[in-house]
Amino acid sequence: MIRSNISIISETGVEEPGILLQDRSFSIEGMGSSIIEQMMNIPDLSDLHIAGLSQIPLGKLRKNAVRLHAVCRYKKGVKKTDEISPVSVRCIDIHPRALNIRWERYANFLLFHEYLHALGFSNHGKEFRRLEALWHDPEAREMGRSFSLHLRKMNARWIWFCPACEIKHLKSKRSNGRYNCRLCLCSLIDVKN
Repeated sequence: MIRSNISIISETGVEEPGILLQDRSFSIEGMGSSIIEQMMNIPDLSDLHIAGLSQIPLGKLRKNAVRLHAVCRYKKGVKKTDEISPVSVRCIDIHPRALNIRWERYANFLLFHEYLHALGFSNHGKEFRRLEALWHDPEAREMGRSFSLHLRKMNARWIWFCPACEIKHLKSKRSNGRYNCRLCLCSLIDVKN
């Protein structure tokens, strides 16, 4: 175990600077080789070129990305309609906030999801969803919404507040009075978060 200066989650659900004991082996590369090993043990994936996945560089998205959790980036000139294989992939990037102990299960699922794209399933069609459902941790598959909420809380600089019904919306930009509440149609007020 090593000590590292990273952000920790407070009781309010907001990330704060702190020191957390972290296992030395928790790395994106170690996670990648672990996922590939697990994929080799899934019978429905045995016909695919799983061994080639280890050649794909793994990286991190921007820390302030909110909507994107992970992405499979294809090499220049590769179209999603082409025959895609691991050699067609430039890199796979995971959100850096998913690479901690709290979100480790979800990060593993994200990497599995992106590896399926790298194996030639470029869209989210029926076959892709069938293969994605083979992941051994069904709860991890459902963590996307809570991770999105976590990212919105982390990046929100403004709260759009409805003075009439007191609903709050976390946002990264000011509304400047341009938006109305969906429920009561009252103009939303900007409050610094």
